[in-house]
Amino acid sequence: MTLGHRLIKKTSAEYPVGLGDLEDPPSLFVEGKVGEMPGVAVVGTRRCTRYGIDLAEAFGVAIARSGWTTVSGLARGIDAAAHRGCLRDGGHAVAVLGSGIDVCYPEENRPILDEILAEGGAVVSEYPPGTPPDRWRFPARNRIIAAMSSAVVIVEAAKTGGALITARLAAEIGRPVFVVPGDVDRPASEGCNLLIRDGANPVLGAADLIEELSLILGPPAREMVRESEADLPPGGVALDDLSAHWSVTMSEALVRVGKLQLEGRVRRQGEMIVPT
Repeated sequence: MTLGHRLIKKTSAEYPVGLGDLEDPPSLFVEGKVGEMPGVAVVGTRRCTRYGIDLAEAFGVAIARSGWTTVSGLARGIDAAAHRGCLRDGGHAVAVLGSGIDVCYPEENRPILDEILAEGGAVVSEYPPGTPPDRWRFPARNRIIAAMSSAVVIVEAAKTGGALITARLAAEIGRPVFVVPGDVDRPASEGCNLLIRDGANPVLGAADLIEELSLILGPPAREMVRESEADLPPGGVALDDLSAHWSVTMSEALVRVGKLQLEGRVRRQGEMIVPT
């Protein structure tokens, strides 16, 4: 990572508008381009399941393909997966650090950080260069994630932890919170299920997320699914068989279904996806 960072104050034209909703909007150290596209935060536990990782990547892909920015914290687990999905589709990503702008934590995610910058995204922090990733800094970091986003998505979260802090902070400043439900006896889903019990919006996959976000952010800005990608037989294809039918990953197939649903070109009929 190069040290081409700069300090953006609240009076700067580049300062993210959403941060003005905080009681204590901080100045930001920034490297890269924050951009003006609507941001969608995707966050969750570091101790996630394979299911959670796959879903976070699918959300990142879907958000990127819709022309929105994926915002997350570059942490292990769900955060890193969301960034990877966004980058896989050439999307715009913003990573909010709980350390100095020149300190990548965890170090294993440095390739993701470097790719975010290479793809035109941004890395931001309220902490000066050289600041270590002390644990107490991360809850404060989470308020920036929430404020820079137009909506917050919680993929997997334990009963305690940063993801629930982000959800609470988002709700306090009026950001809609979407949550993936999970097994009631799975620790990684316990926090998610509690959030839904307390009024958060359940989201059931990438297609469902894009449909819900479109009501908030408006129609996706990027090009929709091409005719050649929409090829389905008249009787449709079973949801579990879409990956093989289109020769793509299941995550990509779910994103494609979401786009086609938004265009009104397919509908779900039981476990089948059928053309309309």
